[in-house]
Amino acid sequence: MNGYRIGTVAVLLVLAPALAHAAPEWLEKINFSGYGQSDIRFDIEDYRGAGGDGYRFSTNRNDLDLRLEITPSEQLVAVVDARLRYFGFMEVTQMTQTTDRNKVDPFSLQLDQAYLAVKGVPFKWMDLKAGRMVQTWGSADMFNPTDNINGHDFSDPMVYARKVPNQMVAVDLYPTDWLTLNAVWIPIFKPSQLPSSAAYGFAVERDARGCLLSSPPPPLSLAKSDELAKMFGLVDPCTLNFGDPEVQTVMPKNRFSESQVALRARLRLGELDLGLSYYYGRFSFPVAYTAVATTTTSATDSSKTDVRYVAEVLYPRIQVAGLDFSYTAPWMLDIGLVGELAVYFPEEVIFAMRAYQGETQVLALSDINVPSDPFIKATVGLDYTFTSWLMVNAMYVRGFFDEFNDRYGLHNYVALTPRLSLKDDSIKLQISAIVNVDDLSNQTNPEILWIVVPGVEVSAGAWIYGGSTHALDKDGDGAPDVLDYAARSKFGQKASGRNVAYLRTKVTW
Repeated sequence: MNGYRIGTVAVLLVLAPALAHAAPEWLEKINFSGYGQSDIRFDIEDYRGAGGDGYRFSTNRNDLDLRLEITPSEQLVAVVDARLRYFGFMEVTQMTQTTDRNKVDPFSLQLDQAYLAVKGVPFKWMDLKAGRMVQTWGSADMFNPTDNINGHDFSDPMVYARKVPNQMVAVDLYPTDWLTLNAVWIPIFKPSQLPSSAAYGFAVERDARGCLLSSPPPPLSLAKSDELAKMFGLVDPCTLNFGDPEVQTVMPKNRFSESQVALRARLRLGELDLGLSYYYGRFSFPVAYTAVATTTTSATDSSKTDVRYVAEVLYPRIQVAGLDFSYTAPWMLDIGLVGELAVYFPEEVIFAMRAYQGETQVLALSDINVPSDPFIKATVGLDYTFTSWLMVNAMYVRGFFDEFNDRYGLHNYVALTPRLSLKDDSIKLQISAIVNVDDLSNQTNPEILWIVVPGVEVSAGAWIYGGSTHALDKDGDGAPDVLDYAARSKFGQKASGRNVAYLRTKVTW
């Protein structure tokens, strides 16, 4: 597979200079575009990850994105979009590895899209596409609960919009000027890609002496979680060798019955753009399924106890009925309005927990983590241009990307982005902020962007999380609810990532 990706990018690089010498008739059929970007980030704190690992450069990346679109005829389009990424940090741990360029200067090759599109065949009102694609449905900006075809790519937690590409077949029908029908079939499920910081969601906390402070609570009722806590409550936490949990994924089989299907009808009625959609597949973020805790006497120190915690997560099957719209209100100062409403019909997920002392089972608990009851995720937003130099975008979001109707629950968010444009739009100042209304945690992104010349830009800013990194006091008794699965600050928890300052340069063609 890596060889295939290398070959794809090599072909694009070879074709790039060749385009300049192509016959004039072919130049009109070829569109070559892309960008080059340099991204440097510095961690500006030392408390949202491993101790002593902050205040350092965490990103030193260079990306080259190449997109080639060939239209040999009016009815056929071929698209290849690949990204070459150099990470900028060595992976050398031994002297012999200094001879390996892949260790000295590691890189990755990603094929974001590679598909063929046939237009007007077999009917002039019908288009067909097949291959590796990214589909984006919905009307809102980024927060699209009706958009479930591709998983999210959060390998870079600062980029909400990127998705995981997948193989699919898409059919688009245009029966009238005001109606578009879409159907997509995805044979193999691909989950969302999580950021490297996601591991902290399952991490164990210890004090300076190495004594256990807390471990991730399971998605059980408080009464049942208390039963589990009592098993360890009689033991001195300094005698527990509690390793970080091992988290395994339960993936669906590669069977036809596990295929995903999405349908949509899009209506254009004057200033109103209305969409009705349906999705059958799986939720792309993991949900807790089982856990097994095993205690044994340490082989190296009989006064201590080794604790092994093995958990399983799965991706629940869902059906989603969606409604989305966008509307420009000429009668109300030309305010742009968008909205999405998605009704999820999930399969029930029962979480099962077992505890062993050696080979003897001492505890067995189970509880409903995800009920089969329908639930709603929604987005409502507006944008308004006050003057040629000031624009504001505001949104209400019910349910973040990764939130499901499990024991953590759905939260409410408000997002606000004022943008100031100066010097004929060559300088842009903006502050993007999103606040979890339920726990008041937040994420803020102040940024200044300078368009040096058309196609060349430089930006600098910060990505900052606010909120508690520890369990919240949800019941108001003055103590953190360490046994409550839902007592986590959305943006405060370490799993969200670190606070960083960044500098980017980008050239687009």
